[in-house]
Amino acid sequence: MLLRHYVLVIGVLLSTLNQVKVDYAIGVISQDSNDNSIIDSTIPEVTEAANERQATVFDLPTVIDEDELLQETGLYMLDIMNLTIDPCENFYEYACGNWRYSLRVPAESRNDSLLRAISKKIKQKIIQFLHNATDEELNRTTAEARAKLFFQSCLSPQELSAGVKSLMAAEDESFERLQLEENEKDAWMKVNFLSQYEIYPLLPVFVNYSHVHREFEISIIPPVAFLKTRKNDTNFLLLMQSSQEDFKVILDFEANLTSKVKSLKKTEHFPLNEFLRKHQNDAVNWTKFIEIGFNGHAQDNWIINNKIANFTSLERFLRKSKIETLRNYIKWRTLLNFYGIWGLEVENDSHREKICLFHTETYFSYALVPWFSEIFFDNERREDTLKLADSLRTHFKEIVDAARWLDRKTKSEAMAKLDSMDLSVGYSDEMRHREVLDQVYGYLNISNDWYDNLMQLEINRARLRKSSVHKFVLPPLLSPYSVNAYYADFINAVFVTIGIAQMPLYHISFPSSLKFGGTGLMIGHEICHGFDTNSYRYNYDGKAEQWWSFQAQLTYRQFRQCLENQYNRFIYRGVKTNATQTMPDNIADNIGARLAYAAYNRRAGTIEGNKKPIKAMNFTNDELFFIKLAQTFCIGRDDAYKMEHIVTDSHAYGEFRVLGILHNMPEFSSTFKCKFGSEMNPFKKCMLV
Repeated sequence: MLLRHYVLVIGVLLSTLNQVKVDYAIGVISQDSNDNSIIDSTIPEVTEAANERQATVFDLPTVIDEDELLQETGLYMLDIMNLTIDPCENFYEYACGNWRYSLRVPAESRNDSLLRAISKKIKQKIIQFLHNATDEELNRTTAEARAKLFFQSCLSPQELSAGVKSLMAAEDESFERLQLEENEKDAWMKVNFLSQYEIYPLLPVFVNYSHVHREFEISIIPPVAFLKTRKNDTNFLLLMQSSQEDFKVILDFEANLTSKVKSLKKTEHFPLNEFLRKHQNDAVNWTKFIEIGFNGHAQDNWIINNKIANFTSLERFLRKSKIETLRNYIKWRTLLNFYGIWGLEVENDSHREKICLFHTETYFSYALVPWFSEIFFDNERREDTLKLADSLRTHFKEIVDAARWLDRKTKSEAMAKLDSMDLSVGYSDEMRHREVLDQVYGYLNISNDWYDNLMQLEINRARLRKSSVHKFVLPPLLSPYSVNAYYADFINAVFVTIGIAQMPLYHISFPSSLKFGGTGLMIGHEICHGFDTNSYRYNYDGKAEQWWSFQAQLTYRQFRQCLENQYNRFIYRGVKTNATQTMPDNIADNIGARLAYAAYNRRAGTIEGNKKPIKAMNFTNDELFFIKLAQTFCIGRDDAYKMEHIVTDSHAYGEFRVLGILHNMPEFSSTFKCKFGSEMNPFKKCMLV
């Protein structure tokens, strides 16, 4: 399938779903428990002003003489190495041992990872671009101008009280437009759907993306006690200009509201017409409820997911409650929704620039793609990265075809999955065109009033989400500027961001050893996620299906158990790696690294493997491949972070990822002449052959 069949203009608009309240998706976007991203996606901190930063290899221009590029790259790679270490004893320390002390690493990133260092540089460039705007440009109606105006409105907003006043005035206006008949039985339904922001807390309904069915569906869930989490938050109470007594009334109402229903053990999943038939005798008039909630536009084939066991007590409670109480509760919940956005400003005012960047990326991420791609990721670089990805898939097919442990039928299914796997790099073709994005964002009336801008954008987000029910559209899974990659098993697709193809990880003029050892490794990792312990049962179309033969499954399980035993032996200060938790990524690392090496070797290794392309480094291409592989995982975190990461993260710690990969690669041991039985060339290797 082609990704562009999914990501159309509506896909751009749906980027506003990547927000504080997103509930389906990775940091930049949060993922479900099947987290197949290669790196931690937490938003990195933007640090001191650009003119105070020391220029490094991270700052090299994209257009640069090849000799100068390789010279600077070589000096950087050499400077972060610890050449006093025997590469056959600890290759991670050999390749990355001086990362924390190297002057060729940005000062703010020496206690961080390479990938997050790249992410920080990208964010610095975006901030500089957003700052650079004339009054004339800000008055234009282009997507870029709207993004810059929004960013600058965030930098110097009015007092927070002004935002609250505007929000509450809009809420009062909405209620005044509401037409309620005297003693109307279902008046609570109209109040429930008063919100313009998809906040329906009396009987919560929301539009949610289903990975299984690959469309947007309607979910009905029990009321949730959100306000009680703020009962001791004086800032929140001050914003409402209400007394503790007023708030206690609302808290008591919320406590009663949430006590009236119980959750089903198993969610009901029906088309709307079947749901209405099954629940026609409920206390809630579902026909009227859905009609009010979706303005009479609901269709019989829309899918309803219901998690509530019985509605009688809830309906009676809402019907008997005072309209004024219901209305006030909606207002409090609306404020809480925006407090989740504004709260960052209340608590972290000194980091406003970082916060404003986060909001701008949330709402206007694609508006900046034409500018960014022209300067940092033009069509030539995108095509080169796509070729890199395609060659990795091609060589994976060759590996599958040659695998002796796979029978013919399982091979055929694996080939079909690889053939059908969509590889998307950076952005869809439509996103390169300013005129397309100007149309997408053109209707937004962005002003200098940051609070009004947020209200407008949140209304737009809710409207788009509501209009997406039953749409076969893929929500954006990653910000294009993040330094990340992702495999989506439900559509059998690999997403690679612009950030993966930035210095010093990638440059179009790099020799193949550096391309495949860095960016190639990361893309290969994601391709191999299609066959990890979470995703290997999904077929070519992203549907759960048992397509492995019994013998193939048995061999695969033995490989998995071998890796688990191996990674469980990685211990740091008494803390042991949880190999079961990290197994999907351990598999993707090990198979992806072998895939990257095979692709590199076929592309250039047999011809250029012994050549030394970088004058500053006395290493062959074969050696550079493995040095680049290891340096992709360089990290300078302290002991506390390491121990927490080992326990909680879905990826093994960077050092253990490198050691785990290379312990199982005879090609590495051969290249660095590590004796059989040495630390980096153990007797027992975990391999699928």
